[in-house]
Amino acid sequence: MNAIYVRVSTEEQAKSGYSLSDQISSCKLHLLKLGYHDEVVEYIDDGYSGEFSDRPAFSNLRDDIAAGRIKNVVVYDPDRLARKLAVQLLFAEDVEKAGVQLHFITGNYDSSPEGRLFFSMRGAIAEFEKEKIKDRTTRGKRRKASQGKISQDFGLFGYDFEPLSCTYTINEEQAGVIREIFRLVIEEKMSVKNLQDELHRRIIYSPKGNQFWGFSSIFNILKNETYTGTFQSMRVRYKQDGIRSKIISVRPDNEWIPIPVPVIIDEFTFKQAQQQLAKNKVIKRQSMSQNFIFKGILFCGLCGRRLLAHHNHFRNGTTKPYYQCATQRYSRDLRTDGVTCSARTLPADHLDQVVWGKLIEVFYDHDKLSDFLPKVEEPVADKADELARIAEVETNLIKRRQTIIKWSGQQMISEGEADEELKQIREQLSNITARKEVLQSAIPPAPVNQKSFREIADQLRPLIESGNLTPENKRLIVQSVLSKVTAVRTDQGIVSKRNPPVFDFTWELA
Repeated sequence: MNAIYVRVSTEEQAKSGYSLSDQISSCKLHLLKLGYHDEVVEYIDDGYSGEFSDRPAFSNLRDDIAAGRIKNVVVYDPDRLARKLAVQLLFAEDVEKAGVQLHFITGNYDSSPEGRLFFSMRGAIAEFEKEKIKDRTTRGKRRKASQGKISQDFGLFGYDFEPLSCTYTINEEQAGVIREIFRLVIEEKMSVKNLQDELHRRIIYSPKGNQFWGFSSIFNILKNETYTGTFQSMRVRYKQDGIRSKIISVRPDNEWIPIPVPVIIDEFTFKQAQQQLAKNKVIKRQSMSQNFIFKGILFCGLCGRRLLAHHNHFRNGTTKPYYQCATQRYSRDLRTDGVTCSARTLPADHLDQVVWGKLIEVFYDHDKLSDFLPKVEEPVADKADELARIAEVETNLIKRRQTIIKWSGQQMISEGEADEELKQIREQLSNITARKEVLQSAIPPAPVNQKSFREIADQLRPLIESGNLTPENKRLIVQSVLSKVTAVRTDQGIVSKRNPPVFDFTWELA
């Protein structure tokens, strides 16, 4: 089977003419000229930067090459594979190991030392061109800012961007929302959480047009000094950290270029809001005195993910501690696979009291220990298969890391290139570790050592009987005997003194 790989980033498609259709047709024609008439598979990365290797189609191509499904690969130009020399060399090594023929329309690839040298030179030139474009762009923005012009529309809420004059003008409707947010903080003493509820109640839409305001959207407005009349150009620098992510760092103060903009909030009002936010932070810290006894070892009884400790804030200024499934608080996190569990939140004070009470009972009646141990079941087949697949990927990443280190030591790639590649590998290994943790929750635990538990319980009983246990003491006791607690809420009614919440839980011994 033959393969063609094509890639284009948004800016290149507009400026350089590297359209996908042109690349595909040129690559197919090249295969015909070479006399290859077998099935052709297209690997297309549309809108992905060549600076990073974790592109969907590129990753699939590498997997298929490693699996022996590909005989020939045609690419328009080496810089379509990657903009970084290290990624190009890694791909070339994969191709050679698999015995696959690599072809470029703009020139032949030769695996001889001379051919690899030329290939490396082409990659280095592509990197140089990209850095040169970055440098020209940065210098252009700095020159524009020194003339009192804003280089682009940053979508700053409260302003409209005028492209002809490169300035901001006040959007009165949005500016009214900003002034009201500051008023609610200063006069009504509202926290950011209270502001979220208030804006939602009034059906005031967020900067992104959503009815529900994100915490960061409100906080960024309250902290944005631009509203006092000065936009700081060249304040931050952006460094691409992945296909869809960037690292934002603040430049030194002497590199900032101030540009005057219309005032929405005067400086005195802005300072008042900062003072109130600081007070709110102190009040919040004082109110969050709940010590979560089972924090860190608690897992969801429905999906197996972690239960996270947090406080709900109410409009009357009170807070209440809860445990909540991680998928509900971080539904876009890699560790949650993008799913949201339907488990109900668990009132932390009730759960801690119930589970701690049962643990104390077991300390005095060891026969009850098995009542709360999980039932041993056979692991789900597909979970075990996925664990095996992940282990294989993990092994390949470790081998790749060793190759990068070797190349860096032989000065085949620069230290900066090695650092970038090693950083990506660390992130992927971290994600694999997190995913394995979720999958392994479906595997039954090893047989427990109940004798060891009895010995520890007997040693801890005098401490418990002393009656002077702090929440921190209880947490240490829990962690000395338990490694994991799995809980789910099973009651259906409204919680009250007569109808407390009901939990179903199991634990695993440390």
